[in-house]
Amino acid sequence: MAATQQLVKHIIDSKKNEEAKSKKRKGAKNSETAAKVALMKLKMHACGDNSLPQTERIYFQVFLPKGNKEKSKPMFFCNKWSIGKVVDFAASLASLKNDNNKSTSQVNQ
Repeated sequence: MAATQQLVKHIIDSKKNEEAKSKKRKGAKNSETAAKVALMKLKMHACGDNSLPQTERIYFQVFLPKGNKEKSKPMFFCNKWSIGKVVDFAASLASLKNDNNKSTSQVNQ
């Protein structure tokens, strides 16, 4: 009887170890899948210039300044655009005031 109990205990312990290993792998798979799903949702809801080819698009979750109705908005831009053009385009999509092209200093003449 003692030998049988030891054998049963050994089998149960080995099953617990296998389950722990398989759970770790599932967690890695689930986080990988969750990241893919989040990217798919981002691409699905993103707004931008629809004339851009899919191969040139780069997707971002743009966080808007305080005071807006929305906290963030998914957007896509051309990967060849400069930072200035991306900022201007994002401001126009979010209906934000954008005065970065106007001089703030006044010159006395």
